[in-house]
Amino acid sequence: MASGDPDATSVVLWTRLAPDPLHGGGMPDQDVDVLWEIARDTEFTDVVNSGIVTARVEDAHSIHAIATSPASEGRQLFYRFRVGDHISQTGRTRLAPADSVDTATFVSASCQNYQQGFFTAHRDIAEQQPDFLVWLGDYIYEGAAATVGDGEIVRTHGTPEPMDLAAYRDRYALYKLDEHLQAAHQACPWFVIWDDHEVENNYAGIVPQDAADAPTFVSRRQAAYRAWWEHQPVRLDPPPETGEYRIYRAVRWGDLIGMTLLDTRQYRSDQACLDVVLSTAPACPETFDPTRTLTGPDQEQFIVDTVGSQGTSWNVIAQQIVMADVTLNGAVLNYDQWDGYPSNREQILRHLEDNAVPNAIVLSGDIHLAGVAVLKAQASMGGADGVPVAVEFVDTSISSSGLVPPSFAAVVTSFPEIVDAELAHRGYTLHTVTRETWTARYRIVDSALVPESTVSDYNSYIVDAGVPAVRIAVT
Repeated sequence: MASGDPDATSVVLWTRLAPDPLHGGGMPDQDVDVLWEIARDTEFTDVVNSGIVTARVEDAHSIHAIATSPASEGRQLFYRFRVGDHISQTGRTRLAPADSVDTATFVSASCQNYQQGFFTAHRDIAEQQPDFLVWLGDYIYEGAAATVGDGEIVRTHGTPEPMDLAAYRDRYALYKLDEHLQAAHQACPWFVIWDDHEVENNYAGIVPQDAADAPTFVSRRQAAYRAWWEHQPVRLDPPPETGEYRIYRAVRWGDLIGMTLLDTRQYRSDQACLDVVLSTAPACPETFDPTRTLTGPDQEQFIVDTVGSQGTSWNVIAQQIVMADVTLNGAVLNYDQWDGYPSNREQILRHLEDNAVPNAIVLSGDIHLAGVAVLKAQASMGGADGVPVAVEFVDTSISSSGLVPPSFAAVVTSFPEIVDAELAHRGYTLHTVTRETWTARYRIVDSALVPESTVSDYNSYIVDAGVPAVRIAVT
């Protein structure tokens, strides 16, 4: 069970009926009516609304109930589901504030590889009781079963790489059985977007990572999109059988935070230069082709139309991949990031500059390290100059193994746009936002390989309203 995409009048309540979750769900081949309730107390003596929604066979018996709760914006609420004599656990949720709000606390997180670590960070997220959570992608990983004890493999998917809808459904079911992930979902509403592993590593549009998979990739991608919708508390229609499935959208948390949620996978041009990684050779000419895109033209226009136009104190772009310039002497080290799409990145940064968008924040994931950067428009390659326009907070992973060795920390922090980085630990970011300051508190797990590891603070970073710069909090 979970909740998500709250606005000022309603929130999405999600659950799936699955008595045998790892083998197709185990439900009979018939639709089932489900009662949902939302209340102001955990005993449900003050029920503010309820309704019946049908869990359909074609939706894998998942439901997305739009629960309205008049005059409850910003308040903590409780919800549950009932089917016959079966009553679910109780979850906490809340609606977004309707108008003025002076403070908010929320989490940004990403990248939870089931095989590479335990979801200890989610336990800590649940304990923090944030107002909401922003999920930046890689909710599942599509890899085949690995062997426990092989390297850092602590548990196994147990099944081959998913290629069809049934297999993707079972993969989501495995992840959702994790008690710490369940606790994080039951603690607050989520805003969810995807990255690549919800389908396949480093895919671009309808181009798979492995060219040999091209003949079947479009149908595989549609199956993956369908399973994603079935298992997430999103305020979206189910995906069509063919063609685009738009998930990018804009949301508000009162007049404090306006957030544009992006999709940097579905519309992108294929990665340039054969997607070579960590090459120190100068970037190939293809990199700078102005027609290459990460967002696609329609989504880019959506960014222009929404970022800075919601009348909020802070303007957020929540997306998947590192936006900061981390090129090295003219070399692109990772063509899958925004460095591989510099023209598209500059168009967005120039929008922030040209329109004097105040208090711009970018939230990113994907790279499995914690980082803080100041983004600059009109910067030469390498980011040594330019006009500061936004601050980027990069989440480390919930459990996915690090991609950059910790010994490279000095190299990472030497890039001009990078303020700080932590490469050794898994975790998430806890944000506290007021009209005057944005504080990002990096929470790190001592070891994601240990089920009940401790979680502690690494550092907190403060952005003062009106200043696209970062200062480290004094502890």
